[in-house]
Amino acid sequence: MIFKLQGVKLFLGLCFCIVICLDISGCNKSDSVPDASNLDNSISMQNNIDNTTNTTLPTNKKNNSWGDLHLNPSESAYIYMNGESNTIQSHRVRAASMIKVYILSYLFEKIDKGEISLQDVYVLKPSDKVGGSGVLNGYESGSVLSIDKIARLMITESDNTATNILIDKLGLENINLYISTQGYKDTQLNRKMMDLNAIDKGIDNYTSAQDLGNWFLKLAAGKMASDLSNKQMIDYLVGQTDTECISAALPNRIIAHKTGELAGVYHDGGIIYNANRNDYYILVLLSDGYDFRTGTIESFRSIARQVDNKVNWK
Repeated sequence: MIFKLQGVKLFLGLCFCIVICLDISGCNKSDSVPDASNLDNSISMQNNIDNTTNTTLPTNKKNNSWGDLHLNPSESAYIYMNGESNTIQSHRVRAASMIKVYILSYLFEKIDKGEISLQDVYVLKPSDKVGGSGVLNGYESGSVLSIDKIARLMITESDNTATNILIDKLGLENINLYISTQGYKDTQLNRKMMDLNAIDKGIDNYTSAQDLGNWFLKLAAGKMASDLSNKQMIDYLVGQTDTECISAALPNRIIAHKTGELAGVYHDGGIIYNANRNDYYILVLLSDGYDFRTGTIESFRSIARQVDNKVNWK
């Protein structure tokens, strides 16, 4: 009888140990699952361009890997090619003049609604003029400008005066509401161009490679606005006069792009078309916190050539 009781106790003890081991093993397995939000590189499948947000997955696809692109910690990139979008180290950065593309698309939303016309005119005031990039600060006060000309100069010349005129006309809060409703999560317009008081207080404008990539992709796919407005925005972007970076690297491509620059900041990104404009890819390259401007531009040119070499256009 004693031996039987001891046998029962031994059996129950073994069962208890097995249950404890299984429980510990299950907990360890749960803790070992990687958090995809911590991955620097992600692939976003574009099954529906109308969606304002993308599903990000680890970059484990062998058919379109960008692991051979070398970016510094301060740099980030977005690439859309062959139906897949890839972000590399995308994070919130100072937008510099890249913020102007969001102002542009909101303007054309208002145009499509009939609330503003490209033929509307604006009389330039002395208080409108600010320094930095652009040509309008050299115009005489009282000059009559069309909205078309103001918007075009905001993009082609990155004109700060033109940009501030449009911010006043559209409303800073309205622009931010548009940015938010469109799903650009890292983007915010917090100050006008050349607002030195705001800059001294640390107030700045922000965006990311992901947001800009999504913006250019939506425009390229014809989903930003009406057909006429989409074509007009692309026409402005193709007329970009700053051709120092991606355009210099790819002189045989038609490029609809925008650049942005501040102290320590250099950005370039847009739509790269083939000669017939019937195919394209998107490339956005951002740097916030570089050590050497020339080195950053050379690096971005090299990346642009690497990306372009993977195009399978016929």
